[in-house]
Amino acid sequence: MPIWPGLMIRLSGAAEGDCRPRETGGEMSGQRERRHTILHFCCDHRSLTTHARYLHRAGFRVLHSSNGFEAIKLATAEPVDAVVLDLDRNHSEVTLIAQEIKRLRPQVPTIVLAETKAPVDGIRAVADALVLKEDTPEALVTSLEKVLKLV
Repeated sequence: MPIWPGLMIRLSGAAEGDCRPRETGGEMSGQRERRHTILHFCCDHRSLTTHARYLHRAGFRVLHSSNGFEAIKLATAEPVDAVVLDLDRNHSEVTLIAQEIKRLRPQVPTIVLAETKAPVDGIRAVADALVLKEDTPEALVTSLEKVLKLV
């Protein structure tokens, strides 16, 4: 049974027309051959853009979602190899998303982008790695490579 009955919840700050998942990739110079698909959940457009650029250059295919329901749907409908969750001010909703994705796809590693090293307890149980937001975007790529055993 899902921990999130009906999965009908919107994240705070998500605009009505901002619910569709977006896939990016392909045309950036310096991009290596794609090897893994990453689901990136984030409500902050600037953070999405910054991280997407580095993930693409590292050769990842990235699916973006700023809506919890869509993120969970993508995690089960697409061949996702890892999930990156931006732990913003609304910790409880992001924790629920992480828990549901881990319940549905326990083999898929989850990386949490957090403000501090001591995020909410519920997220620790499902996070395979933690990257601080103050770290460089390269730290996220390095963490993904480690959880995917590419290094």
